[in-house]
Amino acid sequence: MKIVPLAADSLGARSMATLVETPDVRILLDPGVRLAPYRYDLPPHPTEEERQRECWRRIREAARKADVLTVSHYHFDHHNPDAPSIYRGKLAFLKDGKVRINRSQRERAGAFVRALKSYPKEVRVADGNCVDLGGTELRFSPAVPHGPTDELGYVVMARIAHRWETFVHTSDVLGPPLKAHLSFLLDSDPTILYVDGPMTHMPE
Repeated sequence: MKIVPLAADSLGARSMATLVETPDVRILLDPGVRLAPYRYDLPPHPTEEERQRECWRRIREAARKADVLTVSHYHFDHHNPDAPSIYRGKLAFLKDGKVRINRSQRERAGAFVRALKSYPKEVRVADGNCVDLGGTELRFSPAVPHGPTDELGYVVMARIAHRWETFVHTSDVLGPPLKAHLSFLLDSDPTILYVDGPMTHMPE
């Protein structure tokens, strides 16, 4: 299994976009990247803006190679509503836009699905879903809170397993602080774990 983080806070832009390749399938998780309009009361620096563009170029290139694209939730650092064409011909797994979702993300989900139109070859709900992709298992958690409460909405985590390797991508659980997050991680028994942490730039 080959795992390539394409963009992340530590790489200069908000994202957890990740390409996972096995002999069976290429899966692109959360193909989005953004900059915060203000962080620590400062606007983005030109260097950050250039890094965002570089990261987006990497994500677009990965999307061309990928067979499957997934969206864990509808914050703009995890999907790009302005680029539905990257889903052309792909199998898309999307966070359910109607169930266990807050109002702002429900509106974004509806707009995004309308923008996708007929680009993907198939769209499936990610929440709690599991599929065998030629020997590689892709499993999603049920929708879990985006952090310690559901104030920011809900996300789905992803588990990709091939032979003896198991990779788990937590998306935005911010910790993970809840038993609902931990139970999926423990049940997944990952050999490789990509877990996000708390948002240090936002007040508690």
